Amino acid sequence: MKKYDYIVIGAGPGGNAFAYEMKAQGASVLLVEKDKWGGTCPNYGCDPTKIMMALVEAKQRAENLFSAGLHGNLHIDWKKMLAQKNAYSNAVPSRTRKGLESAGIDLVFGAAHFTKSGAVLVGEEKYIAGKYVIATGARPRALDIEGSEYLLTSNDFLDLEELPQRVIFLGAGYVSLELAQIANAAGAKVSVLTHGRQVLPNFDEEFSDSYIKQLQKEGISFIDSFSAQKVQKTGKKFHIWAEDGREFTADIIISAVGRVANVEELNLENVGIEVSAKGIPVNGFLQTVNPNIYALGDVLDKKIPKLTPVSGFEARYLARHLSPESQNKEEIQYPALPTVIFGSSKLAKIGQTQVIDSETERSLDMTEWYTYKRIADPLSKIKIIVNQKNEILGATVLSTVADELVNILNFCIKQSINLEEFQKMIMAYPTIASDLFYLYK
Repeated sequence: MKKYDYIVIGAGPGGNAFAYEMKAQGASVLLVEKDKWGGTCPNYGCDPTKIMMALVEAKQRAENLFSAGLHGNLHIDWKKMLAQKNAYSNAVPSRTRKGLESAGIDLVFGAAHFTKSGAVLVGEEKYIAGKYVIATGARPRALDIEGSEYLLTSNDFLDLEELPQRVIFLGAGYVSLELAQIANAAGAKVSVLTHGRQVLPNFDEEFSDSYIKQLQKEGISFIDSFSAQKVQKTGKKFHIWAEDGREFTADIIISAVGRVANVEELNLENVGIEVSAKGIPVNGFLQTVNPNIYALGDVLDKKIPKLTPVSGFEARYLARHLSPESQNKEEIQYPALPTVIFGSSKLAKIGQTQVIDSETERSLDMTEWYTYKRIADPLSKIKIIVNQKNEILGATVLSTVADELVNILNFCIKQSINLEEFQKMIMAYPTIASDLFYLYK
């Protein structure tokens, strides 16, 4: 039975980052993975999705400029797009493993289980460590209804060799809305079935509604208050019924109704850890109720969004906290966190997005501003929160370049840059940064 300073379970972005950090500090590290080296993001999630989304963005941006004199019959070749995606994602596991091995991190492939003695069992081999870090991530949630075996997941969608003519997406979260745009832009007729009336409740309602209207203009249909009851297959078609009797038919149905933490095989009860419906509870030091076991990333029960950059942030924090030479004994403090729904238009937010005390809220329609008019942005607007010191605290943005603007705002928030300080800088023109001073009160 081999002993290590650290055993990390899960070789995704968070687990890998922690393993690299601790190895660099001179610790002995074992990394355990049961699926693909690299984890969800580069293999099944954000990375391959955004490779495909690049074509959607380019196609829609070109079409936005048709009225300005650009011409052409643009279309997306599904097979070539898939090949481009596969060229990247298929190389991830071997490239990730090679990097870990080159760093001197020990690797073992298989499912990890905690024993009652506190060791980790992988296959027939036992391993022990001074401390353990769980970074097993999450997976698409299975819907418990009749005929659920006919439902596909986001993973399945990304591997479709042919795009069917009619596609239904069940659920209206980030994953569903992004994949729906890819399918729609590639020529499928797409419907999104939402459980509630308001889509994206974590965003400002006005901006969420505007975003959905943009998607509707592009051809995606939305059916709200749909509580799925059963799925049936007839020939090559799939039928889905709501509890109120409504029925819809498609060539495939993609279930994207959330994600669940990968904890079942860990046997956490053997080490005294109880798991909630949202994942593994931890304290402010990312420590479980077992003092020798920590957790990070999407497997956590946490209120903040479960995003790849957050996992990396947690990994770096934990590596500093556990370093024997570190004086970092403070609980983790998350900075302002940008979140973005990608697509032909993007919906983004960061920091404080509502007035809490004496702040000022400004709503600006930027569609006719030169910066956005030049690129034919169909709708660009922002709602921004500014404090009495004239410092930006947060914002919600809808635009084709919302991802870039929200990152610039991130710097303004982090550095507490007020209007006076901003006016001491000169930005390249015309760019979204050159308009920043208009956002202050």
